[in-house]
Amino acid sequence: MELSRMGITDEFLEEVVNRPDEVLYDSVMRRYVALRMERNLAVVYERSGGDIFIITAIYSSKLEDVVQRRKRSGRWI
Repeated sequence: MELSRMGITDEFLEEVVNRPDEVLYDSVMRRYVALRMERNLAVVYERSGGDIFIITAIYSSKLEDVVQRRKRSGRWI
């Protein structure tokens, strides 16, 4: 499903990155993951200098389970 159909805009993705509930680090892909749990949304991004580049967004109604699994495996720290 496209995020735009759910009312998730580019501006909202930037807001999640700037004011997340939690930020994790993906040790495999070497990218950051900003979480907004009440919207079931994870935004994957990179930092380069002072710039932030949003790579993708993950929507999952079971986001909490996904996060816990990846934390247990050591992928997201």
